[in-house]
Amino acid sequence: MLTYVEQIEKLKVPFACLTDLHLIWNKLNIITTPAGNFVQGFDTLRLLNLEDNHIVSWDEMVKLSYLRSLEQLHLNKNKIKHVRYPSNLPSSGSLGDVAVPAFEKLQVLLLGSNEIEDFPSVDSLNLFPSLMDVRISDNPIADPAKGGAPRFVLVARLGNVKILNGSEVSARERREAEIRYIRLVMGKAESSDPELLKQLHPRFAELKAFHGIEDEKPTSRMSGPQKMASGLISITLKCVGPSMGEKQPLTKKLPPATTVGKLKSLCESFFKLKDIKLRLFLEEE
Repeated sequence: MLTYVEQIEKLKVPFACLTDLHLIWNKLNIITTPAGNFVQGFDTLRLLNLEDNHIVSWDEMVKLSYLRSLEQLHLNKNKIKHVRYPSNLPSSGSLGDVAVPAFEKLQVLLLGSNEIEDFPSVDSLNLFPSLMDVRISDNPIADPAKGGAPRFVLVARLGNVKILNGSEVSARERREAEIRYIRLVMGKAESSDPELLKQLHPRFAELKAFHGIEDEKPTSRMSGPQKMASGLISITLKCVGPSMGEKQPLTKKLPPATTVGKLKSLCESFFKLKDIKLRLFLEEE
């Protein structure tokens, strides 16, 4: 009697030009490879859908490393806890003496609704050579309510991703996310040890240098007023309402913790505005 996986292997011969293969809702948890450690054949397969199965170990997916045409791997709604790029595999894989990296052409990896909860799994996605579209929503690591990371942290840690959880990552979003992430790490650095910092935040030094952000200088010797003055942010306020008449811009220094509500109240006071619903706009340089 043939096992289910052996039946799939039988598809290689009669469907030599197979491009899409959907194997959802089959309770799969193990991929058996009759010859060697990797799935062989299926040379034209571009999309493999294994959603809604019982896959727990990422090691089972490593067996797909050398499907030479694989561009999309759908693994939503499984039970995967960790993801690691198989960097310690033989470079030739199942392609004879042709040296190729694992998952060479994989562009889309969907891991939504699994059980991933560690940052090394997120960081390892940077090692996939062609990966651009990633879904990790509905995992503990991507759920701030469960101690996971907000979107801006995921965007900053995933340097090559163009689409995250179904939404495009624009150049502006990436820049703002990376700068915000740098500030976050600088404010909550677990250690000053460069090696430990690199282990916890692999892209931190790279991003810090790319955006030209320097370490904050110690201010322990400053007096109270000096400390307060050094931490103020200079902003220029402009009143642009068409019915307001021409008003001169005002430049003020405000604490970084100033809320939007407080800023609105200040604008009402500065520009003598009453009974007007204010809207604030940020104009970047």
